[in-house]
Amino acid sequence: MSKYHNTSLDKVPTSGGSVRLTISSNVARQTTSTPCKRVWIIGSKNDIRVRFGSTCSGTTGIPIPAYGTTAQSVWYLPLMLEIDDINELYFYGATDSETVDVLYRE
Repeated sequence: MSKYHNTSLDKVPTSGGSVRLTISSNVARQTTSTPCKRVWIIGSKNDIRVRFGSTCSGTTGIPIPAYGTTAQSVWYLPLMLEIDDINELYFYGATDSETVDVLYRE
């Protein structure tokens, strides 16, 4: 039986957290194990992509939404994924210093 077996999803979670990853050399990844069951992801720019389990590139993975930085920018809803560990997510960004915010629920 898993840690999350028969866990109700209609209640406010009592555990979880967030991490901010910074793109360096076009990639980012949470290197420590961070168990979770659901994540919400949003990036600082529109060209960030995510992939499960292996390195991501500009042509692989799926694009993630970005938040606006000016009054004219549109704020998008974060991408929600169900996954058991944040370190299974690999991110790609076209330029360095872009950030990815990951909110997770244990």
